[in-house]
Amino acid sequence: MLMRMTCALVAVFLLGLSVRAEQAPAAKQAEGAQPDPMGEQAKELLQELRTYKHKIVFETNRDGNWELYLMNADGSNPVNLTRTPDVDEMYAKASPDGTKICFTADEGKAAAKKRNLFVMNVDGAERKKICDNAREPCWSADGKSIAFLKGEFDRYDAMDFVTKGIFIYDMKTGETREHPNKKIHHLYCLNWTPDGNWFVATVHGGMGFKHAILALGANDDKVFDLKLGGCRPDVSPDGKKVIWGHGDFAVGMANLELTADSAKATITGNVVQSKEPVETYHADWSPDGKYIAFTRGSKPKGKHLGLAPEIPSSDAPGWNTCVADASQKTKWVAITTDGKSNKEPDWVFVKDDGK
Repeated sequence: MLMRMTCALVAVFLLGLSVRAEQAPAAKQAEGAQPDPMGEQAKELLQELRTYKHKIVFETNRDGNWELYLMNADGSNPVNLTRTPDVDEMYAKASPDGTKICFTADEGKAAAKKRNLFVMNVDGAERKKICDNAREPCWSADGKSIAFLKGEFDRYDAMDFVTKGIFIYDMKTGETREHPNKKIHHLYCLNWTPDGNWFVATVHGGMGFKHAILALGANDDKVFDLKLGGCRPDVSPDGKKVIWGHGDFAVGMANLELTADSAKATITGNVVQSKEPVETYHADWSPDGKYIAFTRGSKPKGKHLGLAPEIPSSDAPGWNTCVADASQKTKWVAITTDGKSNKEPDWVFVKDDGK
């Protein structure tokens, strides 16, 4: 009898180990990390991504400072593009042809600290500053211009909406011009539509709005409230849809109707959702509109006196980059699993020859 009881206890113990082993993620988890449970749909999607040619650039804090990493669509082969222990790089945006990346960098210390705008080749080479005290860049569809927002104050401020005015940098001439609407104030997460006629961005406490996602004429003073609850929009490659952080816990999708004289968005639903305390942010369309990269992680526990984890350069322990199938609801997989503040993903176009 004692022998049978001992064997039974050993069997239960081994079964528990087996279940835990099946649930354990492949990589070591940071405290608070939220790995994909790896159900059948997630495994299927990960297999698809292993053969998907386009890549992802993202910001991460792995060694005490922020760097930009480039990885394959399935999260494999992450490469540090910046390698600057004294500078924090963040908010990377790849050019439409995938050859260059514009980004912001926090340089200097204490009162001398500034957030500046840079551009570099996709491999990190030929880094060049294009504007001081600037942030939240985006590319024109032809890759000839970069639009960005200037800092509201001369002093450093990490809050993303502390901005004033839209400016456009010409890649060929190096000249910068200001948008004709001089009332633009407190925008963040700037997008430039593929036809070049509109900007889409979030506004917070500016231009007569408490908080909204706006469509703004690219060459005039037209402004429309798209009436989408949430923030951080991203316009699809064909300009017909928009995704955004639909509150703190979902990536919403809406049809986007932009004409010469009006702008309207019609919500179609949420692509992915999470449950409190796990937040979902930073949605970004793949170049062909097939997938959506996004960030997922837990809210800070207890009182939090710093910036919210979704803000660039704000630590986000446990946050990981994920990819969802844009054509289905809740089909997604985490492609980073170490929880090293892996966020603000942006797809990088790769030509058919892989270069």
